[in-house]
Amino acid sequence: MNKHYFKLAAFMFCFIVLTGCQQDKKEAKKPAKEEQTVKAEEKETPKQPDVKDSEFGSDVPELPANLEEALKYPAGKFSAKKAQDLDQEIKSELSTVPNLPENADMEQYDKLIKYLYSLYKRDYNDPREVLKALQVGAMPASQGAAGEKRVYNVEIILDSSGSMANKMGSKTRMELAKEAIRKFAASLPKEANISLRVYGHKGTGAEKDKQLSCDSNELVYSPQSFNASELDTALGKFKPAGWTPLAGAIKAAQNDLAAYKGKENKNIIYVVSDGIETCGGNPVTAAESLKASGIDPVVNIIGFDVNAKDAHQLQSIAKAAGGVYKNVQNQDQLQNEFQKSIQESLDWINWKSKESLNALTKSNNQMLDIYGLTNEWRAKIRQEQYLVQFSLVELDLQGKITNSQSYRIFERAKVFFNKEIELVDELEKTLIQSTKQDLDTTLKQIDSIYGENVSQN
Repeated sequence: MNKHYFKLAAFMFCFIVLTGCQQDKKEAKKPAKEEQTVKAEEKETPKQPDVKDSEFGSDVPELPANLEEALKYPAGKFSAKKAQDLDQEIKSELSTVPNLPENADMEQYDKLIKYLYSLYKRDYNDPREVLKALQVGAMPASQGAAGEKRVYNVEIILDSSGSMANKMGSKTRMELAKEAIRKFAASLPKEANISLRVYGHKGTGAEKDKQLSCDSNELVYSPQSFNASELDTALGKFKPAGWTPLAGAIKAAQNDLAAYKGKENKNIIYVVSDGIETCGGNPVTAAESLKASGIDPVVNIIGFDVNAKDAHQLQSIAKAAGGVYKNVQNQDQLQNEFQKSIQESLDWINWKSKESLNALTKSNNQMLDIYGLTNEWRAKIRQEQYLVQFSLVELDLQGKITNSQSYRIFERAKVFFNKEIELVDELEKTLIQSTKQDLDTTLKQIDSIYGENVSQN
């Protein structure tokens, strides 16, 4: 396709030169009397204002200096026209162009180029639409972790502040939360460890009890396999009481799981709260420390019937911990959030085959999309260039510019269009290289995940 364009460009260049040569020969053969008559007519005909002294093109944007500017540049009046469509409508538009003086300078040339470009500028598809697909090869878990482990260590951090005594239907938030925890713990694989930490479960919401309540932060069920009677005993040790020392609870949870390093374990932390920190701590900082620790946990912040204002802080905590935030309105939703990160139903051998094929397919499709987008950009740039070239020929024929001016203006315009093509070439190389790197990384991740899980089966 590009060869075709270059051939056409060469043809147009020759066409311009040849047209000029023919006109020069015709003028050279004009009889002296005819030449005098023409000069006399030129004196009688009022000359149109030249480009420099008029307001012509003053409202036309500057030529784009990069692809981002080209993307934002508005589509031209004749953006749908093709090179062969230099019809009467375009010719009529070009007839409004003022005559270019014989001593026109480069500034005047550039003003004419900008005007012509503004007429024919195409709409371009945004390269960022292609970039969205660069992440190939989805991980098997919703968290997109580097690898799934068979041994789970699950800690639930439960808000036991006074507001958990508020009712949702016929039961309190605390009663609903405890029931959901029982069901969830019973559903865990027998190899999994579960722990439960509560906070704010002492004192009252009164100011005099604030210090006592803010210091109440207790691991009531240490990391161990599920035991129904022992968990029931732990759940019976506390009830909704006072303030909300959320930051302290997150810090303590990091210590609770310190022995379970992320390379050998799958650590999941659920923070269930119906409100924000009220003890002066900084739960966002605590969450950042948790994320940076060696336990590499999946963090789920669950807002239990939280208002919009409090939800903002909980969302910030989840973001700082590299986790997710969900707001639930009832017990069923709470139960579902508990289950999401623990389900294992994949056949790892089939998973590896499927994900490897998906990664290759997505990568190939990605490359096709890239080539399609960049080829389309190149084609549109050349179409703009050819229309500018044809327009210069037409302006020459209308006597607006001379043949030599047409050649010089075309050469300046060609530099601009060639630069745009070079930028598209660079963009294409960058996107293709990024896609290849993503594919290589993804296939290695798939092999690593498969090896870790199969070796543990």
